Amino acid sequence: MIDASVASRFLLVEDLSDKAEFLLKSFLDELVDMMAPDLIMAEVGNTLWKAVKQKLIRLNEASEKLSYFHMLKISSIELSDQDYLEALAWGVKNNATYYDSIYVRSAEKTGLTLLTADDVLCNKASETVTVLHLRNL
Repeated sequence: MIDASVASRFLLVEDLSDKAEFLLKSFLDELVDMMAPDLIMAEVGNTLWKAVKQKLIRLNEASEKLSYFHMLKISSIELSDQDYLEALAWGVKNNATYYDSIYVRSAEKTGLTLLTADDVLCNKASETVTVLHLRNL
């Protein structure tokens, strides 16, 4: 299961983009499957918005990248109302954003390993779920 810190590296050149590109190629070659909560679309969109605002890319490039990401059809993890409440409680307890908490709850619910490039999330989530940092992929 991936989070937005991994997915954004499919689209923008950042530290560890080479590792993300390897994962994406494996996914496109149908060697691995990827899952994420629906939240990932909004987070990837926000990352692209930020890149446009910082003048790293143009709006048309961001639009193309977002369309490409949507076309990948990464499997969606459905969360229940109770899952969202548990994510909130986990975030408060662990001083983590609600967004990060949703990824942790999704990994917990599915039993999947959470793949992230976020150092802080990796450390916090490792006490609750199995986590792999992108650098170790």
